[in-house]
Amino acid sequence: MLAFIVFLSLAIQPFAPQGFFSVSGTVRDETGNAVPSVRLSLVDENYQPMRTVFADSSGRFQFRGLRAGNYYLRVEPTGLPYEEQSVQIELQSLTRRSSTTEEPTLVDVILKRKKLLTPGASPGTVFIQVIPTAARDEYNRGLKSIKKDPDSGVRALKKALEIFPDYFDALELLGTEYVKLGQFDRATPVLIRALTINGKAGSSMYWLGVAHLKLNRFNESIEWLQQAAIYSPGNPNVYMMLGLALGNTHSLDQAETAFKKAYQLGGAEVADAHLYLAGIYNKQEKYGEAWKQLELYLKEARGLKDKTQINEMITKLKAKEKAKQ
Repeated sequence: MLAFIVFLSLAIQPFAPQGFFSVSGTVRDETGNAVPSVRLSLVDENYQPMRTVFADSSGRFQFRGLRAGNYYLRVEPTGLPYEEQSVQIELQSLTRRSSTTEEPTLVDVILKRKKLLTPGASPGTVFIQVIPTAARDEYNRGLKSIKKDPDSGVRALKKALEIFPDYFDALELLGTEYVKLGQFDRATPVLIRALTINGKAGSSMYWLGVAHLKLNRFNESIEWLQQAAIYSPGNPNVYMMLGLALGNTHSLDQAETAFKKAYQLGGAEVADAHLYLAGIYNKQEKYGEAWKQLELYLKEARGLKDKTQINEMITKLKAKEKAKQ
């Protein structure tokens, strides 16, 4: 996708796993009460969405059949008066287990309440809807089936919207699933509709920005991702995508700032930021800074099978730096 990044073709693969893992836990508020119906999304170390579940009536959730590796659990309490959270999870076997045994990992999430702001302030506004029972039933039906049977799930979400066209959660979920399915043209009007209903929805802004990025509508992508950064300031993926969009408009200084912000928030979990920064510095003929970023990438990236290509690039960049002197 990025012409200015020469390192995108490098494959980043996780180590071969030993057995499988499960991740389970409970979502609670700061008083210890369970928070039901919260959306939890699991993202892999390459920032690709893997699975989405919703906490049950007791706030419990579970992901099963996971491979060893590094993950990012994103908690999105859309429509509830709580802040979004992200939790880093590293699944690594400590003992030898058979491939049929799942090694459990417990993750308890404590949600912080949003701070209510004065009118005109942006983040933290609580959004609440009263949903007709029939629409909610269709939404729940779609939610349960969308991972195993996306077509069935999408149909149920559409039925929910036929009953209640302003159903924000259904619009956001439908738009998000369209993005994950690669149906970007379908996703954009749905997410825009969601944002006309809840203009403070950082997750909708993020996915709309991603959809525009995939459609090569870079200016629109930048606009929405910048808004997402206001309403979801703690999500490093927002800044990663923003950096990519800015890079495609040749706004290299701004892209550099975005990638640095992503790394500040995500640390080694967004080690790819070093690759993108190296590409920017190479383009700017800052070869010394470029190879240093690649060395940081080698140090922090997990699961690299073959470091040969990166080492070769470091050697070439050092040669360029020496020739420039």
